[in-house]
Amino acid sequence: MNCAAPDTLLMTEDFKGLGAFNGYDHIIVDKEESYAANTLWINDHLLMPGGFPATKRKLKRLGLPIFELDVSEMQKMDGGLTCLSIRF
Repeated sequence: MNCAAPDTLLMTEDFKGLGAFNGYDHIIVDKEESYAANTLWINDHLLMPGGFPATKRKLKRLGLPIFELDVSEMQKMDGGLTCLSIRF
């Protein structure tokens, strides 16, 4: 799960019912695209792993520029964009 825009969380179905996330809009990633929940919102741009068209369609509704990145080698070891990033 990650923040995809102000007050919007991109999450898998597993997190949907948790009360801690009430008050946020939810974008639920399809189970077969769960890796795509590891998307970063940085400076009003979305950096997402490539190859997840259903999630990309859902994110397009936010109106933010989306950059798909090939992180397939990191995905093999269950690493993702958040693992590769230092954010302040």
